[in-house]
Amino acid sequence: MDSERLPNLLVRMLKEQGEAVRDSAFALSGGIDSSLLYIAIGKRNHAYSIGTEGSQDFAYADALCRFLGTALNKITVNEDDILEASNIVKKIDPQIPFLDLGFETVLALLLSNIREDSLVTGQGADEIFYGYAKFSDGREENNLKSLTKLNSVTLPRERKIADYFGKTLIAPYMQNGIPEYFSGLHRNIHASLEKNKIILREAGKMEGLPEKIFLRNKKAAQYGSGIKKIQEKLGLKQW
Repeated sequence: MDSERLPNLLVRMLKEQGEAVRDSAFALSGGIDSSLLYIAIGKRNHAYSIGTEGSQDFAYADALCRFLGTALNKITVNEDDILEASNIVKKIDPQIPFLDLGFETVLALLLSNIREDSLVTGQGADEIFYGYAKFSDGREENNLKSLTKLNSVTLPRERKIADYFGKTLIAPYMQNGIPEYFSGLHRNIHASLEKNKIILREAGKMEGLPEKIFLRNKKAAQYGSGIKKIQEKLGLKQW
């Protein structure tokens, strides 16, 4: 991989979307996906992080906002909030697998708490930039299966969830030719046994993200927020 060309290209393609996200809320977990979006095009917007009391995502998102001198809106949720949001997601998609229920409940909770009409998310980064462990360990040779599910199942479902709350979703990684260009690159450019999302991490480093952010290991939203643990406690896995 050209250590500068590809990360620079990605940042340019993101920054070209700056006007499109004006006045939008930003979902910020403190992971590389959302943090790169926030530092590149979101610092003038409100950032929201969601989780249970003391969740890992709160710590990382708060550290990033303090580093950048911006404010973070922390939304602390309890069992009743999580159950209500889970029920909404399940009503929208009765066949949703438990794994998907976790991250879609995170999305529903965010959408129900933001003041803005639109929410910017890092959706698509894992599929395009080989963020899942199954890519690094060789269980899946390429990202075609994951991209197919993203486009045919996940994104349509998330639009329905956003519609339920009267909101609009914006996914910059899915815009401006980013999927077409970067998802076509060979897996070895994106990931190795030791490291994933290589282009994203290099882009974050170049944009000035703290090392603890751009090197942070992947932590899916339902885990970093603590929400999946509550869903298991509530017995939602048996739905």
